[in-house]
Amino acid sequence: MDDKQKQFVNELVDAALRNYSGAGPRPGLETRILAGVRVRQEAARRRAAWLWSASLASLALMVALVVARWPRPAPAPAPYAAKAPARVSLAPAGPAAPPLLVVKPRRPPRSRVLSQRDTRPQQFPTPRPLSEQEKLLLAYVQAVKSSAGAAAPDAAPNPDEDVEIPALSITSIRIEPLAPSETLGDKKW
Repeated sequence: MDDKQKQFVNELVDAALRNYSGAGPRPGLETRILAGVRVRQEAARRRAAWLWSASLASLALMVALVVARWPRPAPAPAPYAAKAPARVSLAPAGPAAPPLLVVKPRRPPRSRVLSQRDTRPQQFPTPRPLSEQEKLLLAYVQAVKSSAGAAAPDAAPNPDEDVEIPALSITSIRIEPLAPSETLGDKKW
């Protein structure tokens, strides 16, 4: 290569590097990044505000509970002092009004209230007659049980009897060696 070609290549590389270094981000990229940062900061502020408000509310609740359970001293009894009776002059009054009667609501007797409220049966669960389906199921089970008893001997052995297990005879296993023509190396797959 001669000097002119080297100089041309160097200028071309320098121009490409200048264009590359002068290139900026795509339009809108910076605003999208900054918007994402602002959203994350706002979310963090909201979380912190909720955390503070929840902790202040729980603190207020704890203080209210402590104050409500705090033992209070009993009020001191008022001292009794002997006083001289006051002089009351009674003027003759007109006809006396009958005293007011306070009418209390009548409550029914306690035994009567209990008998009305306590309507539960004495036995739980309360027995009831069998339905048609339950009667049919019961008849089917009894028929199967009677037919199975006639066909097979007692299926459930008596637990008091000893159970005899017949002796097992197992024949020995004999493996024949492979012939050399049957080895994997000779076979073509």
